[in-house]
Amino acid sequence: MAKFTWALLVSIYLAKFSISVLQPAKRFYDTHNYYVIERKAASSSASLDDISRALGVEVVEQAGQLHDTWLVRTRKPELVVRDADPESFDPVLTAFESLRRKASSLIAARTDEGLDAKKIVSSVNFLELQSPRELVKRGPIPTTTVTSESVKEEMHLHDPLFTQQWHLVNDEYPEHSMNVTGVWDMGLTGKGVIASFLDDGVDFETDDLKDAFVCLFTSFLNILNLFYKGAGTIP
Repeated sequence: MAKFTWALLVSIYLAKFSISVLQPAKRFYDTHNYYVIERKAASSSASLDDISRALGVEVVEQAGQLHDTWLVRTRKPELVVRDADPESFDPVLTAFESLRRKASSLIAARTDEGLDAKKIVSSVNFLELQSPRELVKRGPIPTTTVTSESVKEEMHLHDPLFTQQWHLVNDEYPEHSMNVTGVWDMGLTGKGVIASFLDDGVDFETDDLKDAFVCLFTSFLNILNLFYKGAGTIP
């Protein structure tokens, strides 16, 4: 019983630890500016601490699971030029640009300051100011009297199952349609476009897909499907 209790406690601790690791740190965009830095992974590269000190930022956390990519921040400047481009007067981007000029200067090339600047600049693959964006839910699709059968006739579609594809033209609940018929009227049909399906359970042996499906780029689950169905070979 004691072993079971310890195992349960360890499992709960590991679960809480993994959740805390996956939970991103809270952002304070009202008081701080945030940036993403990708550090070049090389033995000669400057450390993350050196880069942070040179740019005047503090490290918040790793950017998701991206290798050597970090979210950093600094306090917003007290004085901001109204209607100005944020990047034009940004202290961190300005500091990095100053380091870049020193690194490429022939005068500072042999000085300790110039060598340090060159090491910092050569160690940064990417630096970008992060701007918060708000997701806005799209408005309701305007209901029309267009039916799936009328669209099929107008577009000369020969798909016998078109009227059953409720996500394209929904006769019963028009507001659930994808609202694509207007695009088709403009002549944009997707011809020549390569589509990627991020889904499972794709029946790639249907008449619509079998001649266009590229098995080379599919997941192993769909490849095994061929054997389960008795096909025996991989195209």
